Amino acid sequence: MLHFLLIDDSFPINTRNTKILQSLAQHYGKQARISVITWDRAGDYAEPLAGYHVYQKASAYGQKIQKLMNLWGYRQFCHEKINSLKPDVVIASHWNNLLMVPRLNRERQMFIYENLDAPTEAYLIRKTCTMLEHWQMRRVDLTIHASRFYTELYSPKHRQLVLENKPAFPISSVRNYHPHSPLKIAFIGLLRYPEILSVLIDSVRGDERFQLSFHGDGHARKSLEEYAKGEPNVFFTGRYAYEDVASLYQQTDVVWAAYPNKDFNVKYAISNKFHESLAFGVPTIYAEQTRLGEFVEEQHIGVVVDPYSVQSVKTLLNHIATHPKNLEEMSENMQVFHQKQSSWAENFKDVTDCIDQFFKVRET
Repeated sequence: MLHFLLIDDSFPINTRNTKILQSLAQHYGKQARISVITWDRAGDYAEPLAGYHVYQKASAYGQKIQKLMNLWGYRQFCHEKINSLKPDVVIASHWNNLLMVPRLNRERQMFIYENLDAPTEAYLIRKTCTMLEHWQMRRVDLTIHASRFYTELYSPKHRQLVLENKPAFPISSVRNYHPHSPLKIAFIGLLRYPEILSVLIDSVRGDERFQLSFHGDGHARKSLEEYAKGEPNVFFTGRYAYEDVASLYQQTDVVWAAYPNKDFNVKYAISNKFHESLAFGVPTIYAEQTRLGEFVEEQHIGVVVDPYSVQSVKTLLNHIATHPKNLEEMSENMQVFHQKQSSWAENFKDVTDCIDQFFKVRET
């Protein structure tokens, strides 16, 4: 039996990590024991969950100083749990959780770094964090990148795989794409970056050609609801279950996936919406001057915009509204492109192959 321990410093853990744990359990079956160390920062952990070890200390999301002040206690909690549980495989999700892992027995314990986001912030802080990240990666046996573009930032000396957050569920059917009137635009996911999403609201404000929906929750939701108050074409539907993603995409004409491109990580990241929109053939808007933005333009499977400019977004939306045939052609391109892509299950097999090889070598 292999004991897998995943560290995710937020509760509930993100959907990607849930998929990873489910895929490990599916692959190894009864030979897998799954544990999670997480941090309940907002008092959401009420019902005990099997295998969960939860650090409970209030630390509001978006309050980085408060989180930093509580980080030492969380680190001690992680060290104590890992030393007592003695897992076979430790998965540190996000670079800062590399610092939460004590010295492991390299002869019998595998250390995996799940690289969700590259260090960001202001230049000097980012450089310091990057140095810490690369220093800690000396202890890592395998790095799993959530974006194909992250590989450009790391030495090939490290063993690396790309596991992008493709939908794990089968796509049973994709609608015969025809835009609605009014055009249905949607943001689907965690509501953050209000400085960007408020630009989107301003871009459709008072324009009856568009219906804008925000599907999801997050620390920016209340401020965005207040900002859009009184706008008859802006809607907030709240938190959704991951199983509902398919129906949300099926009712949407254009997905917004433009993140703040002044952020270093955004320049290299690939959002969930990229793979989800491909799977459902729904045209999507990305931020310009990013590696993903360059890629979708080259492949004709998305459009780009300056996410900080109301005029830029308005110009793009006006073009989209007046050329609906372009959307239909893009949807077709996306579906053809998607059919050529590997699946989550196929990519995850590369991960389990590495794990199996690690322990096979140690057995011999």
